[in-house]
Amino acid sequence: MDRRDARDHTHVARVARGELAVMLTQDGGWQDRMGKNRKAVETRVASGEPFYGVNTGFGASVVNAVAAEYGGSLVANLFRFHGCGVGPLLAADESRAVLVTRLAQLAAGWSGIRIETLHAMARLLEHDILPCIPELGSVGASGDLTPMSYVAAVLSGEREVLFHGRTCPAAEALAAVGLTPVTLQHKEALSIMNGTSVMTALVAMALDRAEAFTRTHALVTAWNSFLLRGQAAHFDERLFAAKPHPGAIAYAAHVRAALACGPRPALNGGKVQDPYSVRCAPHVVGVLVEVLEQAAATVAIELNGAGDNPLMCEETGAALHGGNFYGSHITHVAETLKLQVAHAAEILERQLVLLCHSTATSGIPENLVRVDGPGKAAHHGFKAVEILASSLVAEALKLAAPASVFSRSTEGHNQDKVPMGSISARDLRAIQSLADHVLVIGLLAAAQATDATGRAEELPAPLRALYLAIRRTCPATQEDQRHDELITRCLAELHAGRLG
Repeated sequence: MDRRDARDHTHVARVARGELAVMLTQDGGWQDRMGKNRKAVETRVASGEPFYGVNTGFGASVVNAVAAEYGGSLVANLFRFHGCGVGPLLAADESRAVLVTRLAQLAAGWSGIRIETLHAMARLLEHDILPCIPELGSVGASGDLTPMSYVAAVLSGEREVLFHGRTCPAAEALAAVGLTPVTLQHKEALSIMNGTSVMTALVAMALDRAEAFTRTHALVTAWNSFLLRGQAAHFDERLFAAKPHPGAIAYAAHVRAALACGPRPALNGGKVQDPYSVRCAPHVVGVLVEVLEQAAATVAIELNGAGDNPLMCEETGAALHGGNFYGSHITHVAETLKLQVAHAAEILERQLVLLCHSTATSGIPENLVRVDGPGKAAHHGFKAVEILASSLVAEALKLAAPASVFSRSTEGHNQDKVPMGSISARDLRAIQSLADHVLVIGLLAAAQATDATGRAEELPAPLRALYLAIRRTCPATQEDQRHDELITRCLAELHAGRLG
């Protein structure tokens, strides 16, 4: 991936999965610009003029002057004293996403960082030397300082990395591939640490994941509508032309395609209107579809924008002291996605209840039990799975509460309003995990109901293909059995892209 192709979240997700390599552009104009901005840093350093983080302390300690002879110590001390992250480590794919996100942001050309330092970051990705980054410790203003200190430290040969499947000292991994630690110079540790890279990386991955979720969600809605002998007419294109929200239009079109019906499905006999969780699914999940498109634009700006402080003006060499590190835009994206993914998960859970307790006309047995004869009453099918889905959705809805409202004044009241972006991004990740579990429960239940009613041959082609994909690895439930292994297996198939 050329630096100039680091435009959107899909590139970040592909790098995170190891599908896309990273390299810096050889464009001469870009290299000249990077060189000019680095020269501006060095000129400002030599002038002795006030220069935040170069001849001053950090944060509220900006009032402390730092003599030139201690400038080198100041650089290293920044990532060292921020080495206080705690909690679980980011996963390997998340660490890759953080690295490529920071590379893209620094390569925007405003930070005054050396090209050599960017190459060193790119080589971490090339050799899959991944900083071990604890999840906890960022409030999201001045960016993700503490977690990003682990990137600056690894470049300098300090702390630990994941390399060849094991954790080892960074210096050991660098030496194993013939790399030497970088001695970070004036402003470079600050430029690496001071920005929204962790929250942006996590949200970029979440966007990619959520897009796949909405597509499969529409398949489940279509399948449940079919099984419940519902009205495909609820997805008539004329309804959505009458109130043309783009997301609702798109979702309804996906449902129609899964049902293999035309744009104006006929109203069938029987009950004229289905419950809201089916009939109104396009209006609920359509909001998520639209939010994803809006969020992608915001994330693209964040990925390709300069988010540290101070920035360097190419034309004048001036140091621009400001607040581009503030994570409010990414926090807004995460907060909005959290809520809409949770709502979408609840739609699936409500549809599951309809399936487990449907009317007699559907032919679906109570709790999806497939046992006949006098022993049938001793079996309870998907009853506990229904409870599980309710538990998962309740937790997702709880986590959907905005983290940003818990802003706290910190760091000597210098960071007196903070967005809590990384906290919200981690909440989003947790909600997506819960929602994915509810999604595969919905898939397994629909497949079970299909078998229970003997309607596999009647399924429209897109749904039959999905049914067969599930049954390749997840057999139907006959007598009562554990379902946790089936759910885990189906989830693995979903994440591998073999479903939906």
